[in-house]
Amino acid sequence: MGLPAVQQRSIEYAALLHDAGRLGIPEDILHKTTKLEPAELALVQEHTVRGARLLQPLEILEPAVPIILHHHERYDGTGYPKGLKKEAIPLGARILAVANAFEAIISDRPYRKAMTVEEAAREIASHAGTQFDPKVVEVFLGLVRNKRLVQAGAAP
Repeated sequence: MGLPAVQQRSIEYAALLHDAGRLGIPEDILHKTTKLEPAELALVQEHTVRGARLLQPLEILEPAVPIILHHHERYDGTGYPKGLKKEAIPLGARILAVANAFEAIISDRPYRKAMTVEEAAREIASHAGTQFDPKVVEVFLGLVRNKRLVQAGAAP
């Protein structure tokens, strides 16, 4: 996306640490195969705030903290923790939202098997403008078309 190196590094740090707030959430909730109860969902959704709070004191991560805090905001404003909408969501968080969804879709989960890169691309594209920033999705789809993204274990 033509971002400066310092912004790319902040997104990279956020990508590595975005789920730090899940520390302390019981494993049975994180690996549940059925729908979460409302209290369980609230606990899981709190991980963005907890992670941001945990990492805030580390000066090197200061630019990554807003990305971590807002990576579950949705482009249409229905996400969490603050219900931010469109460009009010930090760009790094909008990028991480797509990357995080992609990783989740192409990975096995307790409740479903992994999808292919192509299936993941279709799923993400179907949520452009609602869950995801359409501009970020467009760049992501270009990476898929150019075979720049592959499944773990697959030949590049």
